Amino acid sequence: QASAESITNAYHRLSKLYHPDKHHHPERKKEAELLFGKIKKAYEVLSDGHQRAIYDNLGVKGLNTQGWEVVKRTKTPQEIREEYERLAREREEHRLMQRTNPRSNVTVSINATELFTPSDETYTIDLRDLVGLPHIEVSGLAINQSIDLPITSKLTSTLSG
Repeated sequence: QASAESITNAYHRLSKLYHPDKHHHPERKKEAELLFGKIKKAYEVLSDGHQRAIYDNLGVKGLNTQGWEVVKRTKTPQEIREEYERLAREREEHRLMQRTNPRSNVTVSINATELFTPSDETYTIDLRDLVGLPHIEVSGLAINQSIDLPITSKLTSTLSG
């Protein structure tokens, strides 16, 4: 492994060599801009211990994974690999949720007439009458769930119940 000093020295040497302002020919300037950007990105990764550990263990694919910003920076290589696998599973679950588009609906029917229009006539004695609570009745409960199942790129089936 290269030391922090040798990485910094190599970065300074290469960035001076490929800095876009040093090249006046349009084609070479464009090529220098591209190389300068790569050099800058490599330096950012190699000079940050956390990013470097991710790169050493998982390569560029690991660096491109979303979610590292919430991960502790003192992880071992094995912990980084496990975290990468967890993030990959979360991405796959999120992608699946987007594809299947799950929807749920809960409906509760309540008769709360006495809450708004108290009745003067009472035919039965109820414990709630003694403490002054209105009569509220749950008269129905329905739970519905549905998911979309992609059959082809243009045809989708919906399951519900």
